[in-house]
Amino acid sequence: METEMVRKEQQATTSKKEYIEILGDTVVPVRILSAIVISICLSIGGYFLGKSFFPKIAEAKMVGSYSLLLGIAGSVLGLIICANLFKPSRILTEEETSSEGLEEILLSMQVDPKAEYELIKDDPVTKKEMEELGILETFKRSGGRTQQ
Repeated sequence: METEMVRKEQQATTSKKEYIEILGDTVVPVRILSAIVISICLSIGGYFLGKSFFPKIAEAKMVGSYSLLLGIAGSVLGLIICANLFKPSRILTEEETSSEGLEEILLSMQVDPKAEYELIKDDPVTKKEMEELGILETFKRSGGRTQQ
């Protein structure tokens, strides 16, 4: 019960945040900028740390390579830190799809269910995939409904 209340509070807080879309994903701008700054600081910091540290213990020709590896290690560390700091705020819910719901979704996407079903019916590969997913019958009912 308490967990559900916390989740609802997080949803309310998250829904108030402004989102932007980057590379097909929706993100909170402050979080993405923070993640970029953290990653850059750790990567560049690792590289320059290597440039100052490795001349003392390695051959001169290997200092650049070792420094680059330390910079890459900084990038990986930045990835781990950002992954732990910025958890996904997206909540996915799955619902049973009915033929009415599917038809509504297709119409909202400006897709004619009947035409889509006709295309699927004539494509054996797509038809088989939909049968394996168990959605062909739902699609068939949705596509057949508009025929009436």
